[in-house]
Amino acid sequence: MIDDNPVCLAALNILKNSDDSVSLYNLIQSIEKNNLYPVDEFDNTSHELKLFRKNFIVMNALYQIQQDIKGSGFSLYISPLKILFYSDKDSLTGLPSVDLDEAERVDASMSEYYLDWTNYKSADDSTVEQLLNSFWCEYRKLSEIDFDQDKRSHAFQILGVESSASWKDIQRAYRQKIATCHPDKGGSSYQFIEIREAFLLLKLSK
Repeated sequence: MIDDNPVCLAALNILKNSDDSVSLYNLIQSIEKNNLYPVDEFDNTSHELKLFRKNFIVMNALYQIQQDIKGSGFSLYISPLKILFYSDKDSLTGLPSVDLDEAERVDASMSEYYLDWTNYKSADDSTVEQLLNSFWCEYRKLSEIDFDQDKRSHAFQILGVESSASWKDIQRAYRQKIATCHPDKGGSSYQFIEIREAFLLLKLSK
């Protein structure tokens, strides 16, 4: 099972730069435009299987993010038409409270499904390993460009650590920074996403 889905970083960046909620369709389209899918490997699959796999990779990333931020004071609302961060102490703008209750019930089963990579694999046992390996290889090729020194330097700056900092120092700085942007301390969702994005970038490029 692969725990770290690098699409998490792309999803965070898209959500951070959006003025409003993002639909699942638009999120998948944005990630596809960034060439994070192994398109050549998908060419030999059916249209349905292609859509399933693209959807699965994005949903896995969203539910990983949702799990990661528990206890931070922020939550991630996930539905086909609306994906957005919101403060736990505030109501979710534009949604009645019953939708949040329903979302919690749906998330319990949906996250269990999408966080289990065997469900991805079972879609096509004969080719899925090759597709997964190709996906990570393609991403790493792109990451050599994406994780350039300027972006890494900016990430270090956001976390307030030197570029020579050890991974333990980075983790410690991340925990301290993320605590300061809790809603009870006046933090904002943008600040929270920016810190989380910096941490993921350094994690994926270490």
